[in-house]
Amino acid sequence: MRFLLPIVALLLIISCKTETSNDNTHFIEGTAPGVYNGMRVYMNKLNSTNNPMIIDTAVVMNEKFYFEQGEKKDFAEVRFLSMETGNDRMIFIEGDEPLKITLNQDSLWASSVTGSEENRILYDFRADQATYQKRTNEFKTARGNAYRSGDQQKGDDVTKTWMDAEEAYKNEVFNIVKSNPNKLVSSMIIGDLVNSKLIDTDKALELFNVLEGDVKETAITKSLESYLTKFTTTAIGAKAPLFEGKTPDGDVLKLENVLGKVTLIDFWASWCGPCRRENPNVVRAYKEYHDKGFNIISVSLDRQNAEAAWKAAIEKDEMDWYHISRLMHWQDPIAKLYNVSSIPATFLLDENGVIIAKDLRGQALHNKLAELL
Repeated sequence: MRFLLPIVALLLIISCKTETSNDNTHFIEGTAPGVYNGMRVYMNKLNSTNNPMIIDTAVVMNEKFYFEQGEKKDFAEVRFLSMETGNDRMIFIEGDEPLKITLNQDSLWASSVTGSEENRILYDFRADQATYQKRTNEFKTARGNAYRSGDQQKGDDVTKTWMDAEEAYKNEVFNIVKSNPNKLVSSMIIGDLVNSKLIDTDKALELFNVLEGDVKETAITKSLESYLTKFTTTAIGAKAPLFEGKTPDGDVLKLENVLGKVTLIDFWASWCGPCRRENPNVVRAYKEYHDKGFNIISVSLDRQNAEAAWKAAIEKDEMDWYHISRLMHWQDPIAKLYNVSSIPATFLLDENGVIIAKDLRGQALHNKLAELL
């Protein structure tokens, strides 16, 4: 799962503990087709800081390996199996039920596990995820081919079909979380949705609040909670954090001094291609709704030596509204205050400075402004 990929990519400290057994009542019974006798299989867990650590070792004999149940756990925990031959990992959830694991030596990530409802849900989700990703790649290719051939309508039709498929997939995944609020796999799924940018942090917080019971005490859930909590200051319904900065003329401008009936905070940069492509749409919205109370303040993330480029882009793109920048690129404190990690990023505020929408682009921005004004 993408949320866990940065974790499993870390290097593990190899333990020397070796254990084999011929007992038929092992907690984890493993099969390793094609793996040579003597190959070590390592059991890993996540510590309190979400770093993996080896907790047990088994040795493959006659394509079999075993792990006994460790200390009794208060709740299910994520585990990984790795082998001494590489950095590949397989993921599973260890609870109170005995498990059967079949390793795929060519790709441990493609291994399988049976024996518990948590793992069934996890592996069903991973299969659905793989199917959705395959369809996404097909949509990307089809849309690209349509636009390159000049068939705008076909490209737009593919985009709509793609968005419908994405919405259906997300709804299916949401239902998994809502139907399993006390399972660790639900927390893992929320993390994956966030990491793959299929949902924004507001939706992630909504789903996170569904979780209940022991799952909230697990390391992964606590890590997810810590990550999401920092976004509560810029969630829809929150009062937008105040800030100030210097205009292209060198004057100090404060957010509270530019609030209209509706105000757009626009994070952009002169070097940002997607930002520059979106600017004409924002210009049209500003021209149509400014007289009705629509204001914009753009916060540029241009670099220290790019003041001329920043000012030139404002003029070229006809961005005839409020602008500020510290010319600090990604170190800009306003971007950090708003948890901005990619641009363009926008926040729409009401007359009281409360965030009412985020990242509206294209026609969606016009539709929202028409509704409000």
